[in-house]
This record gives sequence, C-alpha cells and structure tokens, in this order.
Amino acid sequence: MQSRTRQAEIQRISSALALAEKSQDSNTQLKLYQELARLAPNTALVHAQIAHLLFERELEQEAAQHVEVALAQPHDLKVDRLVFQHMCKLARYTAQVEQARAWFNEQPNLWRFKLLHEALNRIDAKEEMEALIHQVLEQPLQPAEQSQVLTLLAQLYFSQARYHDAIGCYQLGLELNPGNQTQLFNLAGSLEHVGRYEEAFKYYQKVLEIDPEHPGTHNNISLIMLRLGQFQQGWQHNEWRWKASQPEHAQHFSIPRWQGEPLEGKTLLVWAEQGIGDHIMFASMLKELQARGGTLHYEIYARLDELFKRSFEGVNFLRRDVQGEEQIEGKRMFKQSWPRADFQIPIGSLGGIFRNDLASFGAGTAFLTPDPEACAAYREKYARLFPGKRLIGLSWRGGKTMQTERQSRRAQVQDLLPLTALSNVQFIDLQYDSSPEEIAQMQAAGLPIYHDDTVDARLDMDPQASQVSVLDAVISVDNTAVHLAGALGIPTYVLVQLNPNFRWGMKEGRTYWYNSVQLFHNPALMGWQDPLGRIIQTLKTDGIV
Repeated sequence: MQSRTRQAEIQRISSALALAEKSQDSNTQLKLYQELARLAPNTALVHAQIAHLLFERELEQEAAQHVEVALAQPHDLKVDRLVFQHMCKLARYTAQVEQARAWFNEQPNLWRFKLLHEALNRIDAKEEMEALIHQVLEQPLQPAEQSQVLTLLAQLYFSQARYHDAIGCYQLGLELNPGNQTQLFNLAGSLEHVGRYEEAFKYYQKVLEIDPEHPGTHNNISLIMLRLGQFQQGWQHNEWRWKASQPEHAQHFSIPRWQGEPLEGKTLLVWAEQGIGDHIMFASMLKELQARGGTLHYEIYARLDELFKRSFEGVNFLRRDVQGEEQIEGKRMFKQSWPRADFQIPIGSLGGIFRNDLASFGAGTAFLTPDPEACAAYREKYARLFPGKRLIGLSWRGGKTMQTERQSRRAQVQDLLPLTALSNVQFIDLQYDSSPEEIAQMQAAGLPIYHDDTVDARLDMDPQASQVSVLDAVISVDNTAVHLAGALGIPTYVLVQLNPNFRWGMKEGRTYWYNSVQLFHNPALMGWQDPLGRIIQTLKTDGIV
C-alpha cells in the first residue's frame, strides 16, 4: 500500500512538473523537484535538475550538495548536461584540476571536457589543453559540436601567436557550422594578425550581415580602414569604440558634442580616454585646434602636465574632479565635475575633425618643448659619462597587453644582439618598466646600455622628454617612447610588428604622424632580425653611426 501511495505521489508530481515546465515556472519546478528528491533520494536526474535550477539562481553552495549526489550515481549524459554546463563557469570547480581530470577520465564526454578545459586554462596548461582537445576531436561528434571544439583549439593557437593554425581551425569550424557569428568574427581577427586585411574585411562584413550593430566588428573595421589610409571612413567607424573596446571610458554630458563648428566666443572641453602614447599623438592637432579660436579646456594626465603646459601656451590643461560614485542600473558610475563649456569632444575623436586625408597631416614636425635647463644637464652628464659616443635610446617592450605577451611588441635580449656590432655607440635605457636584471643581462651580452635613475616616465614624462632630446637617435618597438621621440623631432627607428597598429599604416619609411620617425615592418610573426638589420643599415646611411 505504501509503495502504491508513493508511486501515485510521484505520478502527481511528474504531471505537475510537466505543466510547470511548459509554463516555464522555475519556482514551481524547484519545489516539485525537491519534493521528488524526498521521495526518490538517490535519483541522479532529480538532483541534477535541482542543481541546475539553483545554479541559475546563483545559489552555488546549495547546488553543490545536489551535484555531489547526482555525480555519485551511475553515469547519465542528461545529468552531465544539466550540471557541467554551470560547473565549467565557476571557480569552485575550475580550480580543482585533479577532480576535473578524474571526472573526464571516468566518462570523457563533451560536457566533462568543457570543465577540464576551463580548469587547465585557469592554470595556463597549454600543452595538456591541446592534447585534450585533440583527444575529444577523435571522438564521434555532431558537426556543431566538432565546430565548437575547433573554436577552443583556435583560441588556444591564437593565444600562442599560432595565427595560421588558428585560421585553419576557424575555417574548418565554419565548414561544419556555416554562418557561426563567433567563428566569423574570430577568423577575421586572426586574418588581421597575419596582415590579410582584405580577407578579414570580407569576414567582418559577413558578421554585419548577421548582426548589423555588432560593436566589435565596426571597431575592428575602423582600424583596418585607418591602416589602409581610408581616414574619413575609419574615424567615423572608430566611434564604435564606445560600445566595443572602451565602454568604461565613455563620459556623458549635457552639452553637445563638437562637430567642428567655429569656436570664436565659445568654450570647448577636450577630455581624455586614450593611453599616454595616444595622448601625445593626438596633441599633434592641438595647435590647429587652438587656431579655431575660443577657450580651450584640455584634460591631461598628471605625468604629461609639465611637458604639455610648456609646449602649448593658452590652453587650460586640467584633470577631472571626481566627487564620488554611485551604482546606477548595476553599473559603477563616478560623479565628476568639469568647467563650464559649450561643446565637448573625446581626444580620440579629434582625428575625425583634423585628419581626414593624407594631406591634412602636414609636415609632421615636432610640437613638444622640453625643459632647456634639464636638457643642458643631461647633455653635460652624458658627455662626461660617455665622451665622444653616439647616444641612442633603446626601448624593447610595449604595454602589458595580450598582444604584447604574444611578443608582437616585444624584443628579447637575443633579438637586440645585432646592435652590439655598432661601434662608438652608447645605448640609453628608455624602457619605463625595465629591471636591473634586464639591464645586467644586456650588458653581459655585450650591449652597452645605461639606465638613468633620475628618469621615471611612470611618474613624470618631463625628465624623459629632456633626456630623449639630447640623444642622437631612438630605436624602439611600438610604444610610448616612439610618440615622445617623434613629438620632440628626434630621429626614431621603429620595429613595427607584422600586424601594425592602425596609426602606422602599411608603408615603410617616415610616418605621417611624425616626420622624424621611420617605420621598419617585420615580415615575420616572431623575431626582429630582418627589420633590425635594416635599421642598422639606415642608421649608417643617415649618418647616425
């Protein structure tokens, strides 16, 4: 009798569950599954359903108890689908590599694979990740599943700068799952990294056919256009950066955006949203902006303060006044006060006003003024320390970004060793985050380099501007040192990666931003032997050495 009553109760709950699932009433579903768990405490699927519903409510601790019960029972693919889709996103599980590995080895299906993959990714175990992915690809999978796993392999290759391998994976993934938006976008990005811009553009266009408002695609298209010299269209598309790469830097004003209107009798606020190097580069338009008339408020970073104030008279340089913060619709918002103005514009949008074709760049002459007394002091100091030597500044690493970590903007000590062949040269360290160990390693390798403790560009760019101004030349990868040297008019020789930053375009030689800066493109993904060899030859041709 008791068994019959229990079965009737289970039947009643099952019928009620069918109705709750049909109406998508998750609260009722949870209550009913909890009732069912009391009647059938060892049923894995019931506990998996409860865990799934609790995970969706972000009740991780409560869900974990039911996961434990569900996975203790004989394997069921439905159970794995319900719980592992959540577990692979939670640190509680991705931090347990050995447990994730044990679960996968027990039953190597796609759901358990995702957890182990994330756990290995967390500890950057790239070799094991690659072996794991290949193991899964050898299993019988549906085309969409195989495409999904190929995406993970492509992402792994991309993180290792194996762009050609990533391209192959994405192309195969799209053959299996045509029209996949994520793969189309990532394939385009991989093609960009090997300089195949026309193909990249084609795939970005396919993304826009699926999602015309895709911010990342519009933003990346803008950078391709700017590289190719399509300035007017490129700057227009670059406004998508607010929804793609820089949403956290956006500011909201009650005054209108400046579109290039006359400024006589008006006040314009230019606000910061770019890095230090960008800030210097866009300042090349500042005197043209001043010529428009009116009052100019220009936001400046603290370490550029002295240098910019000396270089541009009549500009009110300022820093924003942050007066507190509050949460609005779940977002952290800062309360800021600005001086009164009639118009405002972000600094990165000045290009759309002043640089819409190649002719608008002008001569690219120097526009920053170093401290003359500091320059004299550095000149005297270096003449005393290195009498008769040619002084060449050296910087070998860009900002700490994913692209830098893939070494596209980084030169290793061994890459720089050809410079040891130059005679009568003293190198000056311009790398803002260099370490004593790096300097010692270079010196031990025969590269004469000097680190000046009186200069710390992380705190103040003014001393470094004076230091750079007394040098005969600068050799650098693409970083802030290039912009500073170019803005000071110092002969500068740049190691440009295969996929150059948008500002450098596609041609070698002197850049339109700075007439004193020459670009040397790397035809390879790794190593700098080719462009550095050409720089050494050009140093001789230019009479620097």
